[in-house]
Amino acid sequence: MNYKETDILNIVIAGTAGQGVITLKRLIEFAAQKANADLILGSEMHGLAQREGAITSHTRYQKKAFDDPRKNLQSPLICYGDADLYICLEPVEALRRGIFSSDKTTFVLNERTIPGVMITADLEEYPSLGRIGKILKANAESVFFMNATQLALDNFNDNQQLNIVMLGFAIATGKLPFIEMEHYEEVIKEWLRDPDMNIEALHLGLEKGKVIISKSN
Repeated sequence: MNYKETDILNIVIAGTAGQGVITLKRLIEFAAQKANADLILGSEMHGLAQREGAITSHTRYQKKAFDDPRKNLQSPLICYGDADLYICLEPVEALRRGIFSSDKTTFVLNERTIPGVMITADLEEYPSLGRIGKILKANAESVFFMNATQLALDNFNDNQQLNIVMLGFAIATGKLPFIEMEHYEEVIKEWLRDPDMNIEALHLGLEKGKVIISKSN
């Protein structure tokens, strides 16, 4: 999709507490600043989810503002059906937050599941990845899966790079326009520990994401 610099880009990031949802949100926003976006807004949950509890955030940016402020980005919250991109660190969270998706939305999902309390107590059944994908595809432009957790474990012996791998996967979709890789790399160097490892994770997610997306086309 060809984006105009005045377009408002809307990204939903969903996962469970402890996976780096807030860190991922801020990386995108700081990178948008590096890319000289005129307007950047977002919302995030602070201290509202216990570890492995559901958590979500919204990120919005506009590269160039209109002269008429009424046409510009005003709210940190995305309207229902207006998300361009979902980055889902835990797959079933895509269904919980699916109300923001429409036929313009692309989903990138991590395959590794974290069953909730109701599921571990055998009071509910976790849907298969196939069923999750089928439900999402009925209300989205594209849906892509990657086992980013396993990639992080295999390549870094740690799953802390999961969110950075998923960021690379998201970049591969083309749904984060006007922000270059060098902007993300600058932010990673400024804000994250082990920057070289995280930059490697970013490029790993990008390259694996390109392969997954090309095979689906």
